[in-house]
Amino acid sequence: MALIHVTVKDIMKRTLRAPAAIAGIAIASLGLALGLVLSAPAGAATTHAAGTAAAAAKGPQYVLLDCASKAQVKPGTIVLACADAGIGLQNLHWTSWTGKLASAYGTEWENDCTPNCAAGHFRHYPALAVLWGSASVKGHPAERHYTEVTLIYPGARPPYYTVVKGKVVTTYPVTQTMALWP
Repeated sequence: MALIHVTVKDIMKRTLRAPAAIAGIAIASLGLALGLVLSAPAGAATTHAAGTAAAAAKGPQYVLLDCASKAQVKPGTIVLACADAGIGLQNLHWTSWTGKLASAYGTEWENDCTPNCAAGHFRHYPALAVLWGSASVKGHPAERHYTEVTLIYPGARPPYYTVVKGKVVTTYPVTQTMALWP
């Protein structure tokens, strides 16, 4: 039996490849917007049209809201459990940041809460993070924030606890998806 060795980089390449069609549409849209601006009459209307077309071509800025609702772009650290900072991501290296998704690889930290959360130990797991979903940012109409994160564990995985028929069951899933703050 042959063993297959897959690296984080391999997973990122396969999982996060954007279709060429999307890139083609984006380039065509940009070309159309530029064509409209260049064909507009001279004067004040041209300046307004250029600003409007550039804003339309650029689209909203996608951000991640931290625990204090402050907008961040490609942060090096993300706290996922805002109440006690017991779960988060660190040493993030971003491979994508688009309107559809953002992806990074780094390390998840998680408090094992043994014997309790105050005296627990922090465990570390290599992880791929994919941010997705979007919602408007209150008071910032030019921004949208990611609403979900899916964590993919290419190596060791943290435990996940669930109750089945009244019993606590521990599993070690390859992926976990959760809502992002707020």
